[in-house]
Amino acid sequence: MPSLKEIRNKISSVKSTKRIMQAMKMIATVKYAKTQIMLNSFRPYFKSYKDIVNIVTSSIKESPSRFLSVGNDSANDVLIIVSSDRGLCGSYNTSLFRMIEKYDFKSERINNFYVGKKGFDYFKADSFGDNITSLTEKNYKIISEQVSSQLLAPFMNQEIDNIYIAYNKFESAISQVPTISKILPIQLDDKEMKEDNPGDILIEPGIESFVEEVLPKFFNLTISSILLESVTSEHAARTAAMDNATRNADDILRDTTILFNKTRQAYITTELMDIVNGAEAIK
Repeated sequence: MPSLKEIRNKISSVKSTKRIMQAMKMIATVKYAKTQIMLNSFRPYFKSYKDIVNIVTSSIKESPSRFLSVGNDSANDVLIIVSSDRGLCGSYNTSLFRMIEKYDFKSERINNFYVGKKGFDYFKADSFGDNITSLTEKNYKIISEQVSSQLLAPFMNQEIDNIYIAYNKFESAISQVPTISKILPIQLDDKEMKEDNPGDILIEPGIESFVEEVLPKFFNLTISSILLESVTSEHAARTAAMDNATRNADDILRDTTILFNKTRQAYITTELMDIVNGAEAIK
């Protein structure tokens, strides 16, 4: 049986840990609320932009750009892995990593490109470009520019055939779905094109201008949208993880307090018995 001092130390340690978990939960909750508002505002804008791209590109009979090419299934591809820099966010990272390991890319070679430290630490593979860290709701647009600038040129120069991205799609406070999407060449949504396609479209000043200006921005917006989804998912996952940790700390405190009381009672009973036995011996 542990001593009373050991049990007191454990109770003190658990209380200290609980205070840290509560503080982290409060911070994550505030950040989650902020990023959820940002995401809810960004999604309609991105959908409108995507609809325009779908409508216009569906009217282009012959693709003038690699942005709209079919791609090569047995190719040299890049996978952007969006993970967190820190832990304590439940299965946010591990669920994504397991999905990546099981995913069939059908490519001769997959080059990893990391956004976040945990992805690089887990896969321990060289990055296609510079590792990018410190993704937050404040700098996701800047980081999307960094990702675009490192990958667009190799793609246009045919050094890369396809670009995939692995991330956690935000659905709710308790649901973040590991997702792998192909973002280059641009994948047109056939269902949306049939619903929204108005027929022949006159593009001014021309298809070339549209491809050169609109499609690179759409690629950048796609990455921005995904990074914001990832940040929101991370804050939601961390909020839930810290809430569970706080609840577990309460359970441990309750059980340890009961153990402390039982142990103290046993010590008191033992001491009383010693006193009684001593008194009997004197008689």
